[in-house]
Amino acid sequence: MKSRRAMAWSALAISLLLSGAVGANGGCLQGTWHYFDAGGRLVGEQTVGCGELDGSWGSATASKTFTQGCASSF
Repeated sequence: MKSRRAMAWSALAISLLLSGAVGANGGCLQGTWHYFDAGGRLVGEQTVGCGELDGSWGSATASKTFTQGCASSF
């Protein structure tokens, strides 16, 4: 019984810590997703969380990387 109670308190503490971390960072990531084709060529980008700089071009693929920060190439 004590083990379940300890696990419940631990889960609550972790969820509170994670929600505080998201709130401190503005609630979302700011930056650009870069999409690549099978040959490694850049085929699209999507900038998110950057206000006026948000936008996208090209194709979204499963091969992608994320660059944090608001330096859009648009």
